[in-house]
Amino acid sequence: MPVWIADYVLMEYGTGAIMAVPGHDERDHEFALRFALPIVRVVGHDAHDTAAPMDAAFTDNVQGVLVNSGQFNGLTVPEAKHAIVAWLADRGAAKPVVNYRLHDWCISRQRYWGPPIPIIYCEACGPVPVPERDLPVVLPALQDFRPDDSGISPLARDEAWYRVACPTCGKPARRETDVSDTFLDSSWYFLRYPSVARDDVAFDPEITRRWLPVNSYIGGNEHAVLHLLYSRFITMVLHDAGLLAFEEPFTRFRAHGTIVREGAKMSKSRGNVVNPDEYVERWGADSFRTYLMFLGPYEEGGDFRDQSISGVRRFLDRLWTSAHEAVRAGDPDATVLRKVHQTIRKVTDDIVALSYNTAIAAMMECVNVLRAHDRVPHVNEVEPLVQLVAPFAPHVAEELWEMLDHDRSVFDDGWPAFNAQLAAEESVTVAVQVNGKTRGTVQVPMDADQAAALEAALAEPTIAKFVAGSPRKVIYVKNRLLNLVV
Repeated sequence: MPVWIADYVLMEYGTGAIMAVPGHDERDHEFALRFALPIVRVVGHDAHDTAAPMDAAFTDNVQGVLVNSGQFNGLTVPEAKHAIVAWLADRGAAKPVVNYRLHDWCISRQRYWGPPIPIIYCEACGPVPVPERDLPVVLPALQDFRPDDSGISPLARDEAWYRVACPTCGKPARRETDVSDTFLDSSWYFLRYPSVARDDVAFDPEITRRWLPVNSYIGGNEHAVLHLLYSRFITMVLHDAGLLAFEEPFTRFRAHGTIVREGAKMSKSRGNVVNPDEYVERWGADSFRTYLMFLGPYEEGGDFRDQSISGVRRFLDRLWTSAHEAVRAGDPDATVLRKVHQTIRKVTDDIVALSYNTAIAAMMECVNVLRAHDRVPHVNEVEPLVQLVAPFAPHVAEELWEMLDHDRSVFDDGWPAFNAQLAAEESVTVAVQVNGKTRGTVQVPMDADQAAALEAALAEPTIAKFVAGSPRKVIYVKNRLLNLVV
């Protein structure tokens, strides 16, 4: 078999040598045409497609069928892969294996801070693990722990620390002076947190089984390809070793956005850094924190603007006034109560989805309904709102909850209960189309039937003018859409 040298073969990939297949690889095909090498088709559109592909390489490795391939003719490429490997394996010439591109991970670092790698080197015994009774290896107190230009660890300068006896033979030996990589050290903290009371094991199996994996991980996007990569790797290794019942450490990951100011990223050089203390002093802590969550979608961050925080403060002021003015006499207004329960559902769902800005917007809208036309609200209308705002403005909520004659913390009295019956709308807006084109909307009672929706649509002049006589066909999606075919 002739050997050719080509500049597109990578020496660092695999063995640096390949089998050229000019009929079915674009670069091999171009190389063969340039140097007038023979081109043999071994994969075709069907079993009769045996002519050499001269215009371009045939690269369909899914639907392609083997030709000029002896007993494997007629098989698709996926079928042929298994059949050929099986044929070779029967003859002891090959076996199926999975090759990974994952390289070894060097976890040693030449610095002072970090867990010392627990290995002792003995000329007679070789590398010896530090006995479990001597773990953990404690860092020595160094006067100067900064690294120098030598490239060796600062620990290698403390001879009294690294000169030890071999645990196996007792002869003079040397302790490993490198420490482990911080990415390794920080890759399993979530396993340790629930088991901090145990000093005899890294993590308690029963506690770990009860509390993990982590339900929700929130962090920056850079974590997705750095910290999370290593923590997932370590978790999978521990799972393969039979030490964990799960492979994935985090069930859900949400990346947060970046808050900018006046359209520019905050930095000291630009002089646009926000000092929270100044805003807390001027607007109050609750106004400041609620505004931060109102800025925009969680995953996008938002643009911090000084003038915008006043809107959040006005919302909290109106809620404060509403709670202080609320009356207990009489019954709450049904329309307002409907809005309150719709807001309970909206805020509850949005908090779970980390959609804080829309949750706050829903509460603002509810307060507008509560105080429409300067009406005086009922206590039963205000109290659920105080509970809803508590995660965002805890100080305001706590003060109002006590003022409303509750003797426990707002956080101990639970979350407001959603009542679907009270939240149900009495009427809905239905879009009306004529021949598929939207011509207007009509208000109909909730769950109105087709006849009622059609009657309402034909009674609307802006819609009726597009309908001459009776519609040939009516398509009705309850509470949503009415389509008339004329």
